[in-house]
Amino acid sequence: MTVRLEGFHAVKHALRFAPELVDCVTVNDIEAVRRLAAQLAPDVIELLLERATVGEVEHPTGVEGLARRPAEDRNILTTRRTPLVLLDEPRHPGNAGAVVRVAAAAGASGVAMTGTLDPWHPAVVRGSAGLHFALPVLRVAAAEVAGPLIVLDAEGGQFDTVPDDAVLVIGSERSGVGSELRARADAVVRLPMRPGVSSLNLATATAAVLYAWRLTHRN
Repeated sequence: MTVRLEGFHAVKHALRFAPELVDCVTVNDIEAVRRLAAQLAPDVIELLLERATVGEVEHPTGVEGLARRPAEDRNILTTRRTPLVLLDEPRHPGNAGAVVRVAAAAGASGVAMTGTLDPWHPAVVRGSAGLHFALPVLRVAAAEVAGPLIVLDAEGGQFDTVPDDAVLVIGSERSGVGSELRARADAVVRLPMRPGVSSLNLATATAAVLYAWRLTHRN
């Protein structure tokens, strides 16, 4: 299945993490893109220019591309060395994409999503800036996921440590985590917040937990 890469950053990340899957890159101006890459991503200049052809591009960066979806790695649903983020029925593609971006940056093993939202919807890929190619991104049924389940909820207990193989379950802002995953939770915890602040969006909550985990590893 073909994935549209919208903008320089999406193309950059696909080339950096899965160059073999990038089929073509279209640019408005070769020299302008060469300068942009030299400034922002010198490691991909050669790959970018090898695939670049001049054409009409609407994105402000003057770059877009097409890539193939990677093969799914569903092993992370049962075995992993870093936390897996599980979004329970996310609704907003941009928010889901931002979670993928955070998860890739923090070194999560992957991002799984229950519900009807396609994890590879163009708006989700746009929100991740192409970092879908840096880690597995899957749609799953809740029953497929195994391991210590840590559910984030405003009414949960005190946040402590995150096991390396944890599944971090985060629900939508409106509905929270559903009953099926909540019933299976090994822990239900809340993020400490200032009184009067009731919630965080998906990407912010994910970032807070993942970096709490990552900082204990000092890398």
